[in-house]
Amino acid sequence: MPDSSRRDFLKSAGIGVAALALHGRCASAAPAPQPNVVFLLGDDLRPDGLRALGNAVVKTPNLDAIVERGTIFRNAYTMGSMIGAVCVPSRTMILTGRSLFRAQGRASGTDPATFTFPRAMKDAGYATVHSGKFGNSPRAITNEFDETSDPGDAGQVADRIVDFIQRKAGKQPLFVYMAGHEPHDPQHATDEFYAMYRPEDIPLPAAFAPWHPFNNGEMTVRDERTLPWPRTRESVTRKLARYYASVSYLDAQFGRVVKALKDAGQYENTIFAIAGDNGLSLGEHGLLGKQNLYEFGGMHVPLVFAGPGIPKRETPALVYLSDIFPTVCQLTGARRSGNVEGLSLAPVLRGEAPKVRDWMFTAYGHVQRAVTDGRWKLIRYPRIDKTQLFDLQQDPHETNDLAGRPESAAKVSELMAKLAELQKSFADPTPLTVANPSPPEWSPRDVPPKGPPRKAKGKQLAK
Repeated sequence: MPDSSRRDFLKSAGIGVAALALHGRCASAAPAPQPNVVFLLGDDLRPDGLRALGNAVVKTPNLDAIVERGTIFRNAYTMGSMIGAVCVPSRTMILTGRSLFRAQGRASGTDPATFTFPRAMKDAGYATVHSGKFGNSPRAITNEFDETSDPGDAGQVADRIVDFIQRKAGKQPLFVYMAGHEPHDPQHATDEFYAMYRPEDIPLPAAFAPWHPFNNGEMTVRDERTLPWPRTRESVTRKLARYYASVSYLDAQFGRVVKALKDAGQYENTIFAIAGDNGLSLGEHGLLGKQNLYEFGGMHVPLVFAGPGIPKRETPALVYLSDIFPTVCQLTGARRSGNVEGLSLAPVLRGEAPKVRDWMFTAYGHVQRAVTDGRWKLIRYPRIDKTQLFDLQQDPHETNDLAGRPESAAKVSELMAKLAELQKSFADPTPLTVANPSPPEWSPRDVPPKGPPRKAKGKQLAK
């Protein structure tokens, strides 16, 4: 992914934040003591990326202990991305509570009234810390935390957070945003964790294919070139082994944060939110990245809330990552600005409502759009005039495309109309048809493989 695209997005998202003129302050209404909030955001963490979420291979005891006592949102998504670095708009949407096209300022221009997650928590009386990646969030937003740093890998990120807890716990309620590098490639871990997984013991994904059967518009993006074609069992399971090792390494560091809360006597009064900034294909449909709209692809993510008053359960409610911000505000007794588009999930967590929306819209670049009601899902590829239809209830891994069947015509028409309606509501200008569509065929044989870039050294900013 070119650095210029990443910078352009952050510039457009960050300009409005730099000139904050807040409409409505965030005021506490919760009885003392206010709960702490620990928000763990994994980079490229898949919706099945933890053992407690149904993955029988990965070892994640510390995260599992939280997940197993909380509410699991099985249908959580980031809305999408117009650039290959899906993490950039995803984290911007999380920190502003805004939808994709408005978060990046494309629809409304620079917005001087942008209301941010760290600003909300600070105004509610919280001591705030961000420790994690600088390169994929607007610095104008991360600079609003009391303390912000990108010290390096998950162990160094945990060092900063543990120190913060030890210094601040009991003096103010804490808002911890742990948003580091793992398990993004090159899937960092230490030897101890790499040794936990043998490729030959790891099964291939249910929808594994040697390559994608048609040109989805991003067949040679950087992520897809981290392994050669055709994908093989050996190459994919090696990547899966590294991925699981990195997730386990992240889990161990998260465990240190939990221990620090327990040592400070703050664990029982802490709300945990666990999520991924985007998903990741690891061999599904012959893909390796997050630049696609399959369920085990770019936009479907894990999301779990746990803590005081939050029941142990699962819900199929359709939710966005941008809902985390208003949800935390409501759970902690804070009020949010009207500029936040995300919806509070507190009614779902409290059993007051089964859902907060009926449809889920996702997007990637100008080449893919999707809509689902949780069962029926349509993916549209405008540039090649192709449509896919899946029954997720019967076919959760999307291996049986129903779009071409005569009996599916009415459902395709219904979902295409709904997709166009949602595009309009979210200010998405991308047409669903083009005058001269390209042929869908492509060949991977002429594309040279390209390895991942070297991992950048961590930077830090002490405030």
